[in-house]
Amino acid sequence: MKTLKEIYDKVISKANEASNWYAYSKKNKKKYSKWIRFWSIILFGFGGLIPLINALFLENDFKFNFLNLGYISIAFAGTLLLLDRFFGFSSGWIRYMTTEMEIQKKIREFELRWEIETFRADLVSIPPEEAKELLRMLMDFSVLIDEIVKEETSSWVTEFQSSMAELQKSINNKLETTQPGNIKVNVNQFNNYKNIKIKLDSLAFANMISPIYLYKEVSSGYHLITITGQKLEPISNFEMAEVAKVEAGKLTEVTINLA
Repeated sequence: MKTLKEIYDKVISKANEASNWYAYSKKNKKKYSKWIRFWSIILFGFGGLIPLINALFLENDFKFNFLNLGYISIAFAGTLLLLDRFFGFSSGWIRYMTTEMEIQKKIREFELRWEIETFRADLVSIPPEEAKELLRMLMDFSVLIDEIVKEETSSWVTEFQSSMAELQKSINNKLETTQPGNIKVNVNQFNNYKNIKIKLDSLAFANMISPIYLYKEVSSGYHLITITGQKLEPISNFEMAEVAKVEAGKLTEVTINLA
């Protein structure tokens, strides 16, 4: 049968193991968190300075648009912050640190209380009733440490599920906004013209054989529609353009009136 001293040592050792696990695990969280935060600040700052540098020193000097570097830099910074949020480096570091401190606090409080309760007591020949009270103390302390660990684990599960749900929502929104749409072009007074051609943005011209033309799988956003042809009476060439705003997954109708 184990003595009270042996049980006490085992309970304290288990509590210290839990504390040491958090102390060790927080190191990687801390390292990745600081690394991500550092480079996010650098990239955000660089992205903000690029337009100023371009305006003061580089504008019209190079064919390459240096403003794109600013956009890329800010995009990388945002991606790093998203990685930090999804993998929980910063939040995990703080959670591990506070949990370790809480466990250490409970250990110190229990050790002090144990010293008070066992002051000048002989743990080998202690009366059964007093031994039961001390065992209850050890059991309550062990359960308390388990509850602290359980609470931290529950917080991690909640945070992970929230991050997964947020990521899935972000992916769904991205898929919805990037879904292509269609453009239906209606040309009025079509029969009064000949050799009518149509093009979308920088694509090649296509011949129109009817007053309706349909562009499929067009990316969302603004697009330029250009129509050229020849008027029958009096004979003259013409060119007209219209801007179409395409929404993801929707059909956009554009009507062009040929005067």
